[in-house]
Amino acid sequence: MPGQLTYAELIQPVLWLIAGGASVFFSARALLAWQRKAPSRSIRGAVIALLAAFVVVPAIGVVPAGHRGVVYSWTGGVSPSERGEGVTLLIPWLQHLTKTSVRTQKVFSSKVFAQSLDLQEITVVASVNYHVRPDYAAELYQEVGPQYQSTVIQPALFQRTKAAVGRVKAENFASSRSGLATTVQEQLESQLAGYGIVVEYVNIEDAIFDPAFVKAVKRKVIAEQKAMEQENLIAAQAAIKQQTIIKAQATAQAIQIEATAQAKANLKIAASVTPALLRWRWLVVWNGMLPSTLVGDSGQVSLFLPTGESYGGYTP
Repeated sequence: MPGQLTYAELIQPVLWLIAGGASVFFSARALLAWQRKAPSRSIRGAVIALLAAFVVVPAIGVVPAGHRGVVYSWTGGVSPSERGEGVTLLIPWLQHLTKTSVRTQKVFSSKVFAQSLDLQEITVVASVNYHVRPDYAAELYQEVGPQYQSTVIQPALFQRTKAAVGRVKAENFASSRSGLATTVQEQLESQLAGYGIVVEYVNIEDAIFDPAFVKAVKRKVIAEQKAMEQENLIAAQAAIKQQTIIKAQATAQAIQIEATAQAKANLKIAASVTPALLRWRWLVVWNGMLPSTLVGDSGQVSLFLPTGESYGGYTP
C-alpha cells in the first residue's frame, strides 16, 4: 500500500541497527575490560564490529518497488546497467546507488501565455502523464540528471502547448481542446523518446481568456440564440399557415365531394319519380280528406295533393 515500506526497504536500516548495536556492545565491553585490566579480547571485538559496520553497511543497497537503481562509481562513472528491485550489493565507499522511479508520474506546466490564431490572449495550464523506461534509467541519469522533470519535460510541455494554442481560434478553443492535447502529446512523444521518457497522456487542465473577449463571446452567443428563436418562431408560423391551407383545401375538397354525391343522388331521385309513383304515394298517405290543390291541366287531373303534406321536399 502507498506510504508503507517494502521488505527490501527495511533490510538496510535493520543492518545499520545491527551493526550499530554490535559496535556499541563491543565498545562497552572494551571499556569494562579496560577498567578490569583485560582489554585485549573486548577491544578486538569492538574493532571487528566497527570494521563490519564500516564495510558491510555501505555494501548493501535497496531498490524500492517501482524504481530502478543507477550505480555511480568513483572510478568508472555511471554504470550502463540498471539494478532491479530489491537488495543489491555495492563496492563499499566506491559505488553510490541512486534510485529512479519508473512509475507513472504527472508534471504540470507553468502558466502558458499564448496567442490564438485570431490573436486572442489565452493563459493555459497543461499536464503530462509519463514514465521512464526501466532500461533507460541509467542513460537518463547520466545525460540529464535527477532533475530531468524541470530540465527536459516541463520546458518541452511549455513550448509545445504554446505552439499548439497558436494554431486554433479562441472561439473554437473549447471544441478543439481534445485535438489540442493530442497534438501536444504527439510532439512530446517524438521529442522525449530519445531520453527514454514515454508520454502516456496530455491534458489541458485550464484555460483563462481575456475578460473583454469573454464578454464579446457572451454577447455573440446571446445574439445567435435570439436569432435562432426568431427563426424558430417564423418556421412555426409558416407551419401553422401551411396547416391552415391544407385544412381549408381538405374542407373544400370534402364539400365538393359531398355536393357531387348529392347532385348524383338528386339525379337518381328525379329519374325515379313517375306519375304512377306519385299516385301510389298519395294513396298511402291520404287521410281521406278531399284535396285542396289539383295538379294538371284542364283536360286531365293527374295528382291530388292535400295541403300540409310534404312530397319529395315540396309542401303545397
